[in-house]
Amino acid sequence: MANDQLNVHWKTVDDTLVATIRFQGEYDETGDYFAKLEGVVGPHADGDRIVIYRGGGTIEVCLPVKEPVESDEVKSRLLEGGQMLCSTFRGQYGSEEAGKALGEKFGAMWRYTIDHHIGVSEAPWREAHLGDDPEDPGAYASELQVPLLLQKWLGRFEDSLAQFASDDVKREVLEGSDGILPQSDTDKKIAWVKGAMERLDAAVPDEDTRREIVCRCAHIYPAEQIQKLKSKYEELGGLEPFMTWLKEDPGYRGAPYYRDPERGDDVIFIDKAPQEAAKHREATDPSVKRASACHCPIIKAAIQRGEEISPTFCNCGTGWFKPLWETLLERPVRITCEESVLQGHDRCKFAIYLNDGGKE
Repeated sequence: MANDQLNVHWKTVDDTLVATIRFQGEYDETGDYFAKLEGVVGPHADGDRIVIYRGGGTIEVCLPVKEPVESDEVKSRLLEGGQMLCSTFRGQYGSEEAGKALGEKFGAMWRYTIDHHIGVSEAPWREAHLGDDPEDPGAYASELQVPLLLQKWLGRFEDSLAQFASDDVKREVLEGSDGILPQSDTDKKIAWVKGAMERLDAAVPDEDTRREIVCRCAHIYPAEQIQKLKSKYEELGGLEPFMTWLKEDPGYRGAPYYRDPERGDDVIFIDKAPQEAAKHREATDPSVKRASACHCPIIKAAIQRGEEISPTFCNCGTGWFKPLWETLLERPVRITCEESVLQGHDRCKFAIYLNDGGKE
């Protein structure tokens, strides 16, 4: 599907109280689960259907509700809103073909975010139903929604600056951030990030403090994967057998977030898996290889354009690994970025220090 056929649009979705049923299954089963959910929710419903796709066949059917509704199978929670990249979709209830078309359109939206340098958050993708099609019995229209990262990243950056720097430094570093949106011109986003890192480097001379500020902006490591790895760590009885097993771990729902773990003296080295693995593997142009490795859309675009940005930004990647290793080891750890695509390497390599909170 070509990008120009997506007809994407942007919107901000409010937080919504929903009643949900989560199940492991296929797209064409959602109608049956909605029937169960609607039977329990009844008059408490306060909006149209929402489907959350969590990957690996885990699906959550949701209904907005006026007040919490609970049963053995139904749970209520606040569904986080935020900025979304959206596209309309028409489907047929209970149709395998519609499920395939939905997957293809979500795939095209993912490709759109890569091609247009748009950051996607860690929240699962969703489908918000718009209503039945009166001219086609059994058909419906929906809005596919991809949660976006930029405003979350900026909010985390602001909170971190407030924790580790003065108000004056926070204002200085964040100057102009209110004009940066997911749909902003890519060159504008690159220029702002480049300037913010330069202002941070100048205003906060201590490298450890800068690392602490930026590492708290990272994507949130999936809690489900952390618990899986923690269980395996305990089952195997410690770090040494766990490190051997980790080399063969397929990752989170088949998508590895790490590769080539190595044990050194009181340190573990681990690489971040490339975002575009096949492209990274096949690339012969160094800039293409570096850009395909990077998970940050703005840095990816900067590499493609030959722009230099302070490697201070790479500390964002240290924050990605931090909750995992602190859960495994049950103590604070210090993580540093040893190599990165911003520094001219074709990969991003991190060091996890094992002893005394990582203090040298």
